[in-house]
Amino acid sequence: MEVKVVIPSHRRWDRVLTTMAVDNAILCVAESQRSLYEKCNKGVEIVTHPDSVIGLARKRDWIIKHFKNVFMLDDDVEGLSRIYVGKGEPTTVEPDEAYDIIQATAHAAHEAGAYLFGFSSSPAPISYDAFNPIRLSGYVTGCAHGVLEGSKLWYNPDIICNEDYWISLLNAHHHRLLWKDTRFYWKQKDTFVNRGGLAEFRNIDAEEKDFQLLQRVFGDVVELRKSKQNTKHPFQKTLRIPF
Repeated sequence: MEVKVVIPSHRRWDRVLTTMAVDNAILCVAESQRSLYEKCNKGVEIVTHPDSVIGLARKRDWIIKHFKNVFMLDDDVEGLSRIYVGKGEPTTVEPDEAYDIIQATAHAAHEAGAYLFGFSSSPAPISYDAFNPIRLSGYVTGCAHGVLEGSKLWYNPDIICNEDYWISLLNAHHHRLLWKDTRFYWKQKDTFVNRGGLAEFRNIDAEEKDFQLLQRVFGDVVELRKSKQNTKHPFQKTLRIPF
């Protein structure tokens, strides 16, 4: 089973970083933006979706239906890092090895019976538990997660900014199990401020609407973050998945 590595992108044809972070990545863009992406990303495979597919949730839903077995990375990812290494040891994973790690993680998830897989959402080594490197429940970050064929997973088109929370909660509802390798972390650049992409749609009103939708569908397992430390907006969430 080969998992395609796909980068959903929107109006960032001249600022895609992720193709340098992992080998064999495919850019997925709107048909009307193909020529601009081809001009700025020589040698990179580009797959297009209809212009009627608007918004990241709709784009992700199109991607998982089109590619079947897929790992999605945002277009502002600088690279894959090792969290588990000791002081002075190299943390950066080379692009060819990053691709192999994605494939190995997808295979492990498939063998375990999981449909959703991902990596650590925190770069802090203190958050890494050497005795429990693989998590089987919880949340996968939107910037780097995979979906395998045969699941009951889909992305709600009404979700504007929080499709990662949606897919994590939907997976918990239908499948319970996910596969999360916390030894590795995908580093992003300019999250929340990089123009283009989701920045075109993200604002406080959108975050509030997403929070209300998630609570309406999944209930009180979705909570506002109590700690205001390092929060970017008042509707940042935590999940209390009970298993």
